[in-house]
Amino acid sequence: MKRVLQILLLVAVAALVYWNFKLIEKPVKFETHFEQREAAVIEAEKHIVALEQAFRDANPKKEFTTNWDELTDFALNGVIEYRSQIYDENNLENAAILAELRKDPNWKNERVKTIAARDTIFDDALGQPRLNEEQIKNLRYIPFTDKVEFQLDTATYESGTYKAHLVRCHAPYRAFIDVETYNQEFWNKMDEKFQTFINHSEASEEMKKMKADGLKKAISKGYKIGEAHPITLDINFFGVTFGSLEEPTNEAGNWGGSAE
Repeated sequence: MKRVLQILLLVAVAALVYWNFKLIEKPVKFETHFEQREAAVIEAEKHIVALEQAFRDANPKKEFTTNWDELTDFALNGVIEYRSQIYDENNLENAAILAELRKDPNWKNERVKTIAARDTIFDDALGQPRLNEEQIKNLRYIPFTDKVEFQLDTATYESGTYKAHLVRCHAPYRAFIDVETYNQEFWNKMDEKFQTFINHSEASEEMKKMKADGLKKAISKGYKIGEAHPITLDINFFGVTFGSLEEPTNEAGNWGGSAE
């Protein structure tokens, strides 16, 4: 009888150890899953940043685009012009040469070099292409999704006489994280993101209300984030985002990449 009790006790201990292991295993697996997928999406968005900036610079209106067909066509078939001076105008030795050349009203002290967009936008530091044609065509799709496109939004920022065209590229976590397998872990992570967002936002009555409501209640109420171009605080608000529709940071190429 004593031996039977010992065996039962060992079985119970083993079951408890296994149960504790399973409790820990899934959250650990989720963190690896989340980090790997988020990193892949961030890498993809970096290519989109480079593509949007090149498109804007080549566009006479100096505007970004939300049209993926237009953006992809530019990536595959567009050209980028690089301009430089033929003669250094700050070099006094060139003054007589320039004076003579400028007798022709059509002459410009400018050298223009044209390069295919795809040969420069996606190259690495050594000039080797990092994306092939198929990868460029699929750049519009968020990794780990069934052809769900990155969200592109544009807006115009104005302050006094200053005007800038802005773009925001966004991939919701819900689109590329396996929510079916990791449902509870996903919501725990979103709650963590929500708390971080609230704590790093400018204190206001609206933010206090959101914090008091908590994540699920706040997204059900549909709060608006931003003043110039408000975005609804729903579950798709949280994700990997480059650019802003509120501040002209990306006009100078200073994109901020973050998980909102």
